Amino acid sequence: MFEGVQPKNQEMREFDDLQKKRLGLYVYALRDPRDEKLFYVGQGERDRVLSHFKEAENALNGGKVLEGSRSKIARILDIWSTDQDVEWVIIAHGLKNREIANYIESSVYDAIGESQNGPTLNAITPPKSSLLLPDDVRLLSAEPVNPATPFEKVFIFPIHNSVRRQEDIYEATRYRWRVTEANRTTPAYAVGINAAFSVGSFVIKAWTDLGNGRCEFIGAKEESLLNKSWSRIINRALGYWQRGNYLIVSFDGKGKARILRGSQDREPFSLIE
Repeated sequence: MFEGVQPKNQEMREFDDLQKKRLGLYVYALRDPRDEKLFYVGQGERDRVLSHFKEAENALNGGKVLEGSRSKIARILDIWSTDQDVEWVIIAHGLKNREIANYIESSVYDAIGESQNGPTLNAITPPKSSLLLPDDVRLLSAEPVNPATPFEKVFIFPIHNSVRRQEDIYEATRYRWRVTEANRTTPAYAVGINAAFSVGSFVIKAWTDLGNGRCEFIGAKEESLLNKSWSRIINRALGYWQRGNYLIVSFDGKGKARILRGSQDREPFSLIE
């Protein structure tokens, strides 16, 4: 995939000790000099922003490339093939802790995606994204999910990236998930979540196997789980959810829920704040 490209001698490959000390924890971005667009946003310490160039050179030498890094590395090598350096910028430095860095990184990532720059090549959404579009703000008054009837199995799918790209909600909710055979029972239910709110809700009538462990469901609209706040559910498995995974939950119809996928804690919990 990366044959025929020679590594570029970037102007800087490492920081000295004083630079590392004064930078501390920082948020950075990589920029393509050909169109001046940012194509990657990240955070780190020491030589983190420069480490992507070593990663690209390692790929040229036959080193293992993580699946999520292929697009980023391909862009770096494409820039090098034109005999240019990849540009980079430190957006914020001297940050006190990871929580602050997470919020800054996420805000920059979201702002870039909403601008004429267009989305970056980050494979994973930064962990503290709190982007709200006008429709999301309207949903801030939504009631917390607490169905009055039992739901044995509800899939909670993160579709915020698809919403941002204005894709069809049904297609975004049902498409290309890794679901085990044991979990493909019907009827079941699925909700598409954006900013912790259900923007799509469907009853699952059947599953279609797409190969390679992925599948999609065939469903119909369902109203009782729509336009609800799912924060209390998601917060029970927040780390798992923030890595882009979906959850499965059941409701007893009496004010309690139980996480079936996404948390090791299988005990029922109250939906009442």
